[in-house]
Amino acid sequence: ATMALIFVGFSFTACEDDIDLDPNGNYDNIDGTYGSVKNVSGARDLSTITIFGSKAGTGQLYFELSSAATEAVTVKLKIDEEALKSYNTANGTSYAMYPESQVTFENGGTINIAAGSQKSEALNITISSNGGTGNTYALPISADVTAGGVKVSAASKSYIYLIKPYPEIPDSDKGTGMKAILYVEVNDENILNAGEYTMAGSGKPFFDVVNIFAANINYNSETKRVYINCNENVSHILKNADQYIRPLQAKGIKVVLTILGNHDEAGVANLGPEAAADFAREIKSYMDVYGLDGVDFDDEYSLYNERYGGSGQPPIESYIPSPGFVNPKGGGGSARLVYECRKIMPDKIISFYDFNAYVPSGTVEGEEVGTLLDYAYWGLYGSWQDRHGNITGLDKKKYNPIPINLNFSASNGGYRLSYIQNARNQGFGIQMFYDLRSGSYDYTELFNNVSNVIFGDEVEWTGVTYAKNSVSGTTVKPSYSSYIGSWDVASANSLYINYGGGYWDWSGSMAATMTIEEKVAGQSYTLYGWYGTADELPLIANYNS
Repeated sequence: ATMALIFVGFSFTACEDDIDLDPNGNYDNIDGTYGSVKNVSGARDLSTITIFGSKAGTGQLYFELSSAATEAVTVKLKIDEEALKSYNTANGTSYAMYPESQVTFENGGTINIAAGSQKSEALNITISSNGGTGNTYALPISADVTAGGVKVSAASKSYIYLIKPYPEIPDSDKGTGMKAILYVEVNDENILNAGEYTMAGSGKPFFDVVNIFAANINYNSETKRVYINCNENVSHILKNADQYIRPLQAKGIKVVLTILGNHDEAGVANLGPEAAADFAREIKSYMDVYGLDGVDFDDEYSLYNERYGGSGQPPIESYIPSPGFVNPKGGGGSARLVYECRKIMPDKIISFYDFNAYVPSGTVEGEEVGTLLDYAYWGLYGSWQDRHGNITGLDKKKYNPIPINLNFSASNGGYRLSYIQNARNQGFGIQMFYDLRSGSYDYTELFNNVSNVIFGDEVEWTGVTYAKNSVSGTTVKPSYSSYIGSWDVASANSLYINYGGGYWDWSGSMAATMTIEEKVAGQSYTLYGWYGTADELPLIANYNS
């Protein structure tokens, strides 16, 4: 049977500025077969590889021909200082070479293309730390054809990476064995807000991990492969990683990209082995190019979830996967994806949002999938559920049984501190939070309550907030005096009151101008205008920082 999924070649959809949009490639417009060096992510020249401290970075290149090879082709990749000189001269730049001694080519830099094929497999280039920070270097790589009778395109014989070393990411560990992990809805909120909460005692960040929520997994019916798809908000963060991601990492916060289903058949739980390996390679490219610390999987909104197994729908057993996909039931598909990611990303975070029946389960190539995961989170907010045993081999230290929706919790008190204390007492190691909205709520009391349980310390908030897509913060932390004055207000809900024998029924939102005056300095206020009559009694409000 012919496989419907093709597993060769990549093209990023996250960053339009980086995508090579030329469908025909950069080939000389003359007869003959020509070859071209390409980035496995589809990014153009000068995509950045980020190196933290003593850790290494990775680039991935492949060689593509203008037509299928009539005989076997061998290509040798090499560092080419002359290519960088030519680039600097042509573009008025002055990039310095990254030390050649710190660069290692897989297979000695040799790439092979079999007769009848048009593309090679990807070749890894490992870039070790040079011990420096603050500078941006260039790594020019060129190709020589050593066998096969094809020519190298003059326009595309070289590829230039930028290499940017950063200091080691500080350790965020608070010494209690617990971690605080946050999902940020980047369609609404700026991830920089997560970095404004620190521990009063140690100064370490309150959040250990921030998940960018979310990129998507989609299926391309033309190329017959699954790929990462990013909306404009995720794309903005990735394209501006130095402004959004690096500041968090500099504080010790790991930044992870969540992958979410997106209303077609592709999902994180139904990829066959070859598709999972291919998708893992694309995920790794995102980690390398954007300097991310890991990947998180959320199995929602894929076609198999919407059509099968839901209310009033046929059971999952009736789902017949398209070629290249598998039935998600039993967790084998999601386990395979976790395995393939861990195989090529041994030092990255891999986590899973536990929301449905298709969580990773079983063993892959003899390894229990739970041992390959770093974290997993129960996904029904405000409820306690211990399902760590559903993920084969997962230690409860890696699981969160009581997630907190911050939007709901701040406005309605929707969390139970006793549940969090129970989780700590029973040996669970994760507290997950979702939907931080620093511009709308002061979370001081909530975070202090939780932090005293999981970290034995209180949380300090700088009061600085960042509007979406802004890298300039504004101090908004309220104080006693900040409430004094006249305010245009509106009720959020209908209000029914009984005052002096009269009844008012505001069946909807009511707008008014309310005046807040000092009663006891630093402690309380009197409020006028709360229902819009001149002879009203004031309300008394106590101030709580």
